[in-house]
Amino acid sequence: TFTKVAAEDLHRELINMGVAGCENIHGLTLHSLGMRVLSLQNVLAVTGRVARPLNRFEMEPLLYDLPVSFGNKRERDKRIRAYEAAWARLQHEQPGFAQDAVDADFQRILVNWLRFHKGMLIGEIIPELYRYLRNNPAAPERSLYDHVLVDEYQDLNKAEQAVVDLLSTNASLCIVGDDDQSLYSFKHAHPEGIRTFPQTHFGCTDHALLECYRCPTDVVSIANALIGHN
Repeated sequence: TFTKVAAEDLHRELINMGVAGCENIHGLTLHSLGMRVLSLQNVLAVTGRVARPLNRFEMEPLLYDLPVSFGNKRERDKRIRAYEAAWARLQHEQPGFAQDAVDADFQRILVNWLRFHKGMLIGEIIPELYRYLRNNPAAPERSLYDHVLVDEYQDLNKAEQAVVDLLSTNASLCIVGDDDQSLYSFKHAHPEGIRTFPQTHFGCTDHALLECYRCPTDVVSIANALIGHN
């Protein structure tokens, strides 16, 4: 789920309904799952990266330790954000993605700093999980679940959606979402992923949930009229 609270609410409701086997259900956010997997000793031995998100106060020495050849403090910060954004959008996986020598040098120095200080940027957690799962087809973490249910799929970015696919290698996958309600463009949400899901996941079935229980009919009508122009 998108938040830890939503995961806990879902689990509590299933228990209250007396659903058999619900004690075997684990509700997690992708970031908490990523931290859990990346912290395993067998995974750490492969990645060499400690899944300890940097504290806010640690960002200052990081910015000052990066060479001035990459610009002033603000420009260095922008380069860090660009590094995280490229991963979130999986730009490095796209044909024609050109990373110049300066970007490559910056990434090398940045990652070396993080390795030395045994830390990780928040924006690296999902990409590092993706890279580990992709590069290790026999990893036991790719067979953790029999069933995977993902909420608010339209607000996941491309890297997060790719992680979901890898975690579902041997599982039944069900996604829930609405491409007209994608709100997280600032974190590079990829609503196109839910639109093309039937084409990228052979044999899936689509179920429309057309009843709204959140607001009056007039509000739904107005919203639909606006969305019709998308």
